[in-house]
Amino acid sequence: MLVNLINISYCAMKIFPYTEETFSQYRGGSVQEFRFAISGRIRQQVFYVNLVQNIETHIKSNVIAKVLKQLCLKHVG
Repeated sequence: MLVNLINISYCAMKIFPYTEETFSQYRGGSVQEFRFAISGRIRQQVFYVNLVQNIETHIKSNVIAKVLKQLCLKHVG
């Protein structure tokens, strides 16, 4: 069964550049090059999503800290 799964995934990687125009430059290339290109794009997307989430968390943390500071100043003053 594992051999069949490997063969199916290989065939899918070989056919995919013909079905998706954005990957047309990989039509004549090897499956390994195409797989490497896709994994590189996935890594870039994961990095971007993590970066955006960290920035959003930092911004939200700063906003919460400012609000808490204002609330504390109101209670003291």
